[in-house]
Amino acid sequence: MIKCVDKGIWTCISKSGVPKKSYDNSDAAISAAKLVNKHDPKDETKLVAYKCTHCHKYHLLTVNKK
Repeated sequence: MIKCVDKGIWTCISKSGVPKKSYDNSDAAISAAKLVNKHDPKDETKLVAYKCTHCHKYHLLTVNKK
């Protein structure tokens, strides 16, 4: 993950160069992950929420299902 300043605000950038969506609390991030997993189910992966150590906000991460 890369962090940069965008218009004076710290943002986290994914490896592909797209800014990551930030959530202020875990409940909002978990709700967003559940919504995406429900509407666009994948066979081998799912989205989960995690707390970023750089910006101290929550982002979504794709992980493999077990």
